[in-house]
Amino acid sequence: MSAKIVFWAFPPAAISPFLHGAWHGVESGVIKYSLPLLFICLATSIANAQWPGQTPPSEVPVYVPADYDPDESMPLLIFLHGYAPLTTAWYDILLPLQADANDQGYIFVKPDGSQDGLGEFYWNATDACCDMWGNDPDHVGYLLALVDSIEANYNIDPRRIHLIGHSNGGFMGHRMACEASGKFASVVSIAGAMWNDPSNCQPTEPIHVLQVHGTLDPVIWWLGGFIGLTPYPGVNTTIEYWAAQNGCSTTATEAGYIDLDWLILFNETTRWIYGGCDDASAGSAELWEVGAGSHFISFSDEGISALFGYLDSHSKPMPEPECQADVTGDQQVDIADLLLVINDWGTNDAVSDINNDGIVDVTDLLVVMGDWGPCA
Repeated sequence: MSAKIVFWAFPPAAISPFLHGAWHGVESGVIKYSLPLLFICLATSIANAQWPGQTPPSEVPVYVPADYDPDESMPLLIFLHGYAPLTTAWYDILLPLQADANDQGYIFVKPDGSQDGLGEFYWNATDACCDMWGNDPDHVGYLLALVDSIEANYNIDPRRIHLIGHSNGGFMGHRMACEASGKFASVVSIAGAMWNDPSNCQPTEPIHVLQVHGTLDPVIWWLGGFIGLTPYPGVNTTIEYWAAQNGCSTTATEAGYIDLDWLILFNETTRWIYGGCDDASAGSAELWEVGAGSHFISFSDEGISALFGYLDSHSKPMPEPECQADVTGDQQVDIADLLLVINDWGTNDAVSDINNDGIVDVTDLLVVMGDWGPCA
């Protein structure tokens, strides 16, 4: 069984996505592939989500690792395509994360956005990109409903829900970080940008944000630009917003190099980390500057490893126990808890070692005294 993928010609960088929709229509190549190899073998289930205002695809394939155990929670990765002509299937060639996600132990979904009057798939991300026809679909609500649907059917670790978006999908990633920071552990924006007016972004809690961007991107410019008549911010402005929002320094520190794009010689990508965050376990900001990189990044094996390494190391923090000093578990911190801590003094008893520093000592005793009384 085979299928035809059509590649479309794109206009010069200065032309907005609205105008480039009028350019598509030139078939420049056909690739045949085995459907069972690329799709059917990994699509094991379906998740549904309602889409207020517009009719979405009613079914979204959920790709589940072969070793999925419903008794063990797994991370979830959502990939959002860019402003795409007629089909999003070409992303399976340009940025094929599906097999890598499953290999890394991630449940994976890649939903499609709405279609506009030209048949382009898009996400209603910011005023600049890319609801060109003014339909104003609630894509934030749709994606949250999709996550809820997947969580209802699979054992998803709520601390490890991640989103990667490219181009328009990268813009949408920033919007999700703005409006759903409580749901996602991290957002990776590849060749995207956030609102030009930062007052449109009001996250409720810290979130990990990684911006990946080519310095020679001819579509979403490094220094910022316009889509039609609407401006979008540059790369540094975008990631420095998140640094400030997460209580980090707005001055980045160089943190090494990655051979991210196999089409570019040597280790072309510089990692920049914004340190000193208020709580680096909850929210951070990082930039991968792809030297001489274009709009599409051809991820190398090292690049894929680095990408999933980032996701693995940027989860939400463990929630604080509601009543940490209640070592007896009776919803009351009182003499019974105090006596148990004294009885286990000098040991590494897991229950009485309230602060988890490896020994029951005066610091645990002070926690009991500080939490004295009924649990809230």
